[in-house]
Amino acid sequence: MTARFGSSLLLTVALLAAARPAVSLAGDETLADSPADAIFRSKLTVAEAKGIIRELVHRQRSWEILLPNLTTLDPDVAEALAKPSGFYRISLPAVQSLSPETARALALRTGDLDLPAISSLPPDTAAAFARHRGLLELAGLKTIDADLAAALARHSGHLCLSGLAEMTPEVAAALARQTKHLSLPGLTDLPVEIATALALHRGRSLTLAGVTGISAEVALAFSAHEGDLVLPRLAECPADVAAALAGHVGPLTLDGSFVLTAQTASLLAAHRSTLTLPGHSYFPVDVAAALADHEGTLSLPGIGMLGDDVAAAFSLHRGVLCFPGLTMLSAAAANALSIHQGTLVLSGLTMLEPGAAAALLRHAGDIDLYQLSQASRLDSAEIAALLADKSPLLTLPNVQRLDSLGSAAVAGALVEAGGAVAIPNLRAATAETIAILLSRGNVAIPPIDMVDLLPEPSLDP
Repeated sequence: MTARFGSSLLLTVALLAAARPAVSLAGDETLADSPADAIFRSKLTVAEAKGIIRELVHRQRSWEILLPNLTTLDPDVAEALAKPSGFYRISLPAVQSLSPETARALALRTGDLDLPAISSLPPDTAAAFARHRGLLELAGLKTIDADLAAALARHSGHLCLSGLAEMTPEVAAALARQTKHLSLPGLTDLPVEIATALALHRGRSLTLAGVTGISAEVALAFSAHEGDLVLPRLAECPADVAAALAGHVGPLTLDGSFVLTAQTASLLAAHRSTLTLPGHSYFPVDVAAALADHEGTLSLPGIGMLGDDVAAAFSLHRGVLCFPGLTMLSAAAANALSIHQGTLVLSGLTMLEPGAAAALLRHAGDIDLYQLSQASRLDSAEIAALLADKSPLLTLPNVQRLDSLGSAAVAGALVEAGGAVAIPNLRAATAETIAILLSRGNVAIPPIDMVDLLPEPSLDP
């Protein structure tokens, strides 16, 4: 979107400062000018487009292709920009119109497309974006009719129409036919009839980032909505609204500056699908206890630290309990969570003391410990036992050495768990550690001739 153009442009210029003066392409095409020159042109040739992709995407590993002055885009040039693999973003802030053929060529890619200068779009051009699976941003569309809305609804990725500040129920109903992700951040006022029409959306998510407050009637209108309803900027969530939102059939994501009281939390806990409260980093014990009554998936990604008493309150939750933002966990908090019944998501943990690992090992359900499994060092037998017990197909891709005093105990813990363990990049270990790893056949390591045998570590200083 336009707010990002300045910084993206500076990044592009910096990346291209050292660009080569000429780029040879497949066949006999050669750019007369460097990509640094071509990127600021109002029109590109196919050779120039390929050179930009080669320089920015393949050589500089840039995530965005920003062409600030491009106004004319032919289908073959669009294909050259869009067809290469990769999830880089294409931003074309000066393109004001597209032919159906050009739109169809741009739709070949899975990465994001940002076309903020397009203020009108024929339905046949809009429909040509149907195969695009990334994010399509069309901030320049301020008004659309039902025919254009129906054509845009054929888009099979994430459709964002931030310029729409209002719409008719007919337009809302047409957009609701979109089957993946629909974002309408320009809507600030949400009448009941519009909410009723949008509630027919059966895609994965409906995001209304401009809405700061809704009535209970509007919240109730969304009760039959089956996808994820995302309201990321709520300034308030009174009791009647919370009670109505709790009846929403699909997942519910609520964020913003609203105060989450124990009463509001208790009402929202009646929601029976996934409840996500991303922006709240701290929960008083009474709020945590109220949310613990929720019986679906409860996701709290904003929590970076979990107090022992709050952990004890959340431990009474039954179902999937997600704390993906936690990077560390005390032994007391781990001990409290060990009685939780369901799945624990602690995917962000990067540090865990042995006592905390031993406590989590008593947890009866599954535990997601993704970041711990990606660590380059594994020196704790307790952590090894926890990882192996909670991951029946455990892979430790970044462990290259097992040479600490505790490595034999680590190997024993991996073996004793009984599940399949892979250490595909192990490069060095002691003979005892290797012997233990291979003792039961459930741990896979590289061939012995690829692993350096190290002397046993000494206790002496």
